[in-house]
Amino acid sequence: MNIKENINKETNESSYIVAITGASGPIYGFSLLKALIFRSFFVHLIISKPGFRVIKDELGMFGNISEPYINAANKSLNIKDEIINKFGLQKVGDRFAILDDDFLEARIASGSAKNVNGMAVIPCSMGSLSRIANGISGNLIERAADVMLKERKKLVVCPRETPFSDIHLKNMLSLYSSGASILPPIPAFYNKPQTIDDIVDFITGKILDSLGIDNDIYSRWNGYDAK
Repeated sequence: MNIKENINKETNESSYIVAITGASGPIYGFSLLKALIFRSFFVHLIISKPGFRVIKDELGMFGNISEPYINAANKSLNIKDEIINKFGLQKVGDRFAILDDDFLEARIASGSAKNVNGMAVIPCSMGSLSRIANGISGNLIERAADVMLKERKKLVVCPRETPFSDIHLKNMLSLYSSGASILPPIPAFYNKPQTIDDIVDFITGKILDSLGIDNDIYSRWNGYDAK
């Protein structure tokens, strides 16, 4: 299989792009990947080079990485197989493809990829957010996000930083004004989460909501009865 893009699995099915950048919280990106796959969507997964490093540190994956960064073109690491085994995707492994962040020739880098419904950058580093907000398409994540904006498709950006500086906020406002949804992965506690999975599911459900995908992943606020 060509790890850059599994051309044989590229169909006219409805699909989404999930991008994981070098910020804390890649578990959110993998949770969204799984949720989309099990809702019968094809997923184009892009992981930035710094994203691989964070995944290794936080999730204990890709343990044989010795260099500072890796990319999806390094076939010896069996990246897709490790993702499949880690997140229980053995029966649906053909429902997603990993694209190299340097692969600017990918089909999703063009607005002609009409079956791509939307994209989520989760988590989104401040560097990635800045470049997307300013139209800098130096890699596939940034270019794909630029395509979403120019084609007026759904783009959900999940910034992972705290606190925000005025530069961060201005970039978020710029993206919002261009049509993106800004969705920081801020958990709620009204649903009384008992596990990390409960917290992750809440954010995953919120992203699906922003993409216009029905879901019951998290408990919704029902309000109080009037007294």
